[in-house]
Amino acid sequence: MNEENLNRRAWLVRLGLLAGAAYTMPTFTTLSMASASEESAPSEPSPPSAPSEPSAPSEPSAASEASLPSEVSLPSDASIVSRPSNATGDAAIDSCISSTSTDEEFNACLTAAGIDPATL
Repeated sequence: MNEENLNRRAWLVRLGLLAGAAYTMPTFTTLSMASASEESAPSEPSPPSAPSEPSAPSEPSAASEASLPSEVSLPSDASIVSRPSNATGDAAIDSCISSTSTDEEFNACLTAAGIDPATL
């Protein structure tokens, strides 16, 4: 080995020791702080302070103005039964959807078309 390789190794060793010290220093600091806090006894709690006098009641706020009555809205349309887009018997299902207005009529239409409503 030549002189240059030995110098590089020496510097790498020094660098490694410096890095190791930098990484372990916070651990030693934390441990020394923890042992210092164990040695000191906790202080006695202070006695409770006397209760303060209640504050005076506040003035009542002014009444708000009456709001206008709300308008009655019209009932919305009945929702349409949804189904999977790749179901078998699409034409029969489309026909039942367009020709019925209640769930009972829809189920009866499906049953008449040979489709079990429980499978949808």
